[in-house]
Amino acid sequence: MQVSEENTESREGFFSKTEWKFIGFLVLAVVLTPIFYGLPLLSPLFAMGTSVRLHKRKMVWLWSVAALLVLMSIAPFILRAAGLSNFVVE
Repeated sequence: MQVSEENTESREGFFSKTEWKFIGFLVLAVVLTPIFYGLPLLSPLFAMGTSVRLHKRKMVWLWSVAALLVLMSIAPFILRAAGLSNFVVE
């Protein structure tokens, strides 16, 4: 008895649909960073409405990357307020 593998080969890919969504949300967070300071946090928030929310590790990565991008965006202002830098041009 031979098992047909035609159906499984057509559905297999390098990444699953959830992984593609995860990559898309990561890219969205990076793309939203230069537009406004807090916008990268919208990416994991939108991901909560998809199948990505079922994967705890992926959600932790999304929130961590988004938070890091926001901190990098506002770091010059925080350093300026602390008197440690004069990088921000008025």
